[in-house]
Amino acid sequence: MNTIILKLSFRESGMYIVPVILILIGYVLFRQDPLPYFNLVITLLASLLGFFLSWRCFADYGNVRAFLFSRSYSPARFFLVRWLFGLGVITATGLVLAAVIGFGIRQSVQQGLFANGWFPMIRFEELRVLMSYSFASLLTYHTTLYFMLTNRFRSPVRLRGVSLWLRRLVTVFLILYGVAVIAILAMFFMNWNANYGIPLFFVPYLYLIFGIPALLQIIIAPWFGIYCYNNQEIES
Repeated sequence: MNTIILKLSFRESGMYIVPVILILIGYVLFRQDPLPYFNLVITLLASLLGFFLSWRCFADYGNVRAFLFSRSYSPARFFLVRWLFGLGVITATGLVLAAVIGFGIRQSVQQGLFANGWFPMIRFEELRVLMSYSFASLLTYHTTLYFMLTNRFRSPVRLRGVSLWLRRLVTVFLILYGVAVIAILAMFFMNWNANYGIPLFFVPYLYLIFGIPALLQIIIAPWFGIYCYNNQEIES
């Protein structure tokens, strides 16, 4: 049964996430400058990955939702498998990026195609870019998930007098606002690192600033999602 839900999740999101993942890997392979802690392009691509995973996996447009929730699996199981699928894709992509950098694949491409003199000196130091990828993808994934579940399962009652298109517009605006904030922070840290270098003593604070919200979202998301899935109205 879990396999069916996983296949459905990939079918819904595959055409969106696969190009993003390929572009992300290609960027890591062919960018000639060293990869800093926060990289704007990687942050934006990671945000797109998190957004598409959440938006497509939990959309269920039209009459699809009524059909899916008439199947034999429980709403809690349905949500958890979908949610774990998104986390799995984010984690697997991060591991691929780590392998591309850590196993020397990026180094071989850079030395073979561009005779890049930064390598092998900075090979393992570039693993720090996973900070940018991890926080951007996780924060965007769970923030989008919150708005998807709230808009689809809870807001129709709470905002009954507000038109559907307005609720969707506000949801999209808030998601884009969150992505913009992440992008601005990434640009700031990228420029700061390029001009001055981020002091090592400040790195733990970066993990606290971005890591605590990401960790809290991971802890809260299962409870929130199961609650919404168990307390929704399904169209007949």
